[in-house]
Amino acid sequence: MSFLTPLYVLGALAIVAPIVFHLIRRTTKVETPFGSLMFLEPSPPRVSKRSRLEHWPLLLLRAAALAILAAAFARPFLRESAALDLAAAPGERVVVLVDTSASLRRGELWPGAVAAALAEVNARSHRDELAVLAFDDASRPILTFAEWSALDEAGRRARAKARIETLAPSWRSTRLGQALIDAAGAIEEAGDAARDEARAPRRIVLVSDLQRGSRLDALGDFDWPSDLTLDVRPLRAKGSNAAVERVVDADEVGRADGLRVRVSNDADADRDAFTLAWEGDPKTPPTPATVPPGESRVVRIPTPAGDRTALRLSGDAHDFDDVLYVATEPERPSTVLFVGPDRSDDPEGLLYYLARACEGMPGRAVTVERREPGSPLAVAADRPPALVVLAVDPPSAEAPALAEYARRGGTVLAVPAAGRTEALAAIAGVAPFDVAEAEQQGDAMLGEIAFDHPLFAAVAAPQFNDFTKIRFRRHRKLPAGALGEARIVARFEGGDPAIVEKRVGRGRLIVMTSGWGPADGRLARSSKFVPLIAAMLDGPEAAGPVGPTRVGDPIPLPDGATLVRKPDGSTAAVDPGATAFAQADEPGVYVVESPAGERRIAVNLDPAEGRTEPMGVDALERAGCRLTQSDVKTSASPDRKRQLQAAELEGRQKLWRPLILAALGVLVVETWLAGRLDRARPVRAEAA
Repeated sequence: MSFLTPLYVLGALAIVAPIVFHLIRRTTKVETPFGSLMFLEPSPPRVSKRSRLEHWPLLLLRAAALAILAAAFARPFLRESAALDLAAAPGERVVVLVDTSASLRRGELWPGAVAAALAEVNARSHRDELAVLAFDDASRPILTFAEWSALDEAGRRARAKARIETLAPSWRSTRLGQALIDAAGAIEEAGDAARDEARAPRRIVLVSDLQRGSRLDALGDFDWPSDLTLDVRPLRAKGSNAAVERVVDADEVGRADGLRVRVSNDADADRDAFTLAWEGDPKTPPTPATVPPGESRVVRIPTPAGDRTALRLSGDAHDFDDVLYVATEPERPSTVLFVGPDRSDDPEGLLYYLARACEGMPGRAVTVERREPGSPLAVAADRPPALVVLAVDPPSAEAPALAEYARRGGTVLAVPAAGRTEALAAIAGVAPFDVAEAEQQGDAMLGEIAFDHPLFAAVAAPQFNDFTKIRFRRHRKLPAGALGEARIVARFEGGDPAIVEKRVGRGRLIVMTSGWGPADGRLARSSKFVPLIAAMLDGPEAAGPVGPTRVGDPIPLPDGATLVRKPDGSTAAVDPGATAFAQADEPGVYVVESPAGERRIAVNLDPAEGRTEPMGVDALERAGCRLTQSDVKTSASPDRKRQLQAAELEGRQKLWRPLILAALGVLVVETWLAGRLDRARPVRAEAA
């Protein structure tokens, strides 16, 4: 028999207590019975001391009760009742989680990560189970528990090492929280081979640089298993880092006179002077930037000459995130056909602001052509305009040509006046309807905007989507359901539609119930007007990324896209009907070829990867992980395994229960015997 907590056996020393009490027992010398004590003076009795043991059965019962209780608290178990052979005991179940995000490209971090993972493979015994997962913005299995168990000891080690050595850091971000959840799930899914044996110790070994840009938000809703520990192998790089990213706000959208970039410096940096320069442009002097440690600064950089696409930051110790890519689109000639009485030099008309919005539009050379109301539009089928603007309802004879233009993929923008609209209804394929002036008290604002629509995609980010400064003095009201199946993209505060889109074939009809001129409001003078017109010029079938594109993000493809040229010079064919390209696995400029021409898209590193200062393992503990020191492998210790097996045996046998019952039985007998001896004690009287 063995004891799980043998120190409690020392409690048996309490047997000495009843022996001592039996030895020092005192008895009165004379006992004389009296009928009444009222005439006697109270005085202490005269006693005699006895130093010999009496009532041996009672003493033995009391000693036995104490000994049994001490044995019960020591939690005894029988080793011969269960196999405690260490060789047959279950081994440890381990997942090695290897960080392959972009920040591992710094210095000697990656060789250190591979060495740490290989060391964990070498530490495994033949009883252990091992799985290997790699992660960046998503986790992927490198070696599963099933593969490990299917091989012999030499084969499993060789395969694990070979697969780890084939890994390389990617250009993607770090989603550490989700990776830990996936690793815990892999251990849970593996399960125990035999439920009646001791549960195998379970551990996740994390090999990572733990940079502050790692995302842990997924752990917020995860209940970490109580018997799963996390062993962190942190990697550290020498030197500090600085990062560069593009800054785009509402005033930047549509501007071509330069770009603003943010330079961020590590909190533990030992330098604060940096330079920014376009690669391949030696004639332009570098732009200096002074950034104190732990802070960031925004710098405006002139637009590069020619087709320069890479802006390089110099001055820090690590260059993995020092290049910012910018897509310089070749100018696409576009034509806007304006139908209305406005003159181009009339600041009260729509044409005046439309022409100025199209001037200097990035990536486009826009020509605005004016047509008098009633004149033939002459929409050429081989070279159609990018946008047709109807400031008045055109003659009904022009409606078929405009409808055909829309069906082939064109965009018609109508700003109807109050009155009967026949041509507009014909383009939409509905019955003619009347447009009325809306009753409006004071200025109105947009109360509901569909930011998921391409018209507002460029200003959908939280820092851009404030429309409260745009007021409308008046607007028109459309009859309910006048355009049939159409989508209301924006509404006024009162609920009236402000912008309505009606799909016509491959194209679209856009109706604005309030214009952008001073008579209707202040839309033309806001920073939202140019992005809105640019979205209309792109057409309904155009596809482009909304906001900055990061490595790993899908790149939307235009209709009919055939080929994508990657930054490394390789090409990827596009499947017919594909709407997105999912192989943007490195930073750089991607070129999408389609019947509409080439489209350039800049893909950059996630700025969070540039936050390379270590966050500390305490952040993982605060997120709910149960940590263990990586240099103390208690789970792999034979003594620890024996202790766990002993606890399992004791927990199954529960010998303390019958011992407690036996102690209670002994105490019952002791109580009965003590009472009987007390009643049987003789009364002796001595004459005074």
